[in-house]
Amino acid sequence: MNHTRLFALGLPTGLLIVTILVAAAPAQQATGQAPPGKIEDPATGLFKRMCNECHDAERIVSPRRTRADWEDVLSKMIEKGAVGSDKDFETVFDYLLRTYGMADINRAPADEIAAVLTLTAKDAEAIVAFRKANGAFKDLEALKKVPNIDVKTLDEHKAAIVF
Repeated sequence: MNHTRLFALGLPTGLLIVTILVAAAPAQQATGQAPPGKIEDPATGLFKRMCNECHDAERIVSPRRTRADWEDVLSKMIEKGAVGSDKDFETVFDYLLRTYGMADINRAPADEIAAVLTLTAKDAEAIVAFRKANGAFKDLEALKKVPNIDVKTLDEHKAAIVF
């Protein structure tokens, strides 16, 4: 009779565990992928392939860097023997600037602002023109006062903005 009770308790418990594991499987498969609705940058794979050969890619991108800083990092890696074509290095540089770049909004040229903050050239030029006409930006709220600028994109990239 004890075996019947154990079986009666064990079967539902076992089914519950299997259900939980099956439900969790898609979440585990998604780890390391882009969030739903967001497409992973095609340069991510190239970056990981080229940079993970010598060191952990996470270590490379832990601090955000300016365009000049990323140029220095890539130059040093090439001097130390990093392997890739010129196009590969350009792709990785653009990826690093877009994804882990940092723009000094009060000094950077429009093309750098556009690349780092993924703004249109028109928005980046408007920022530079507003800065020239009105002086340095003190904070994000001051930056958002630039007429007709994509404020949502600024909010999404605020970690990349230095004042």
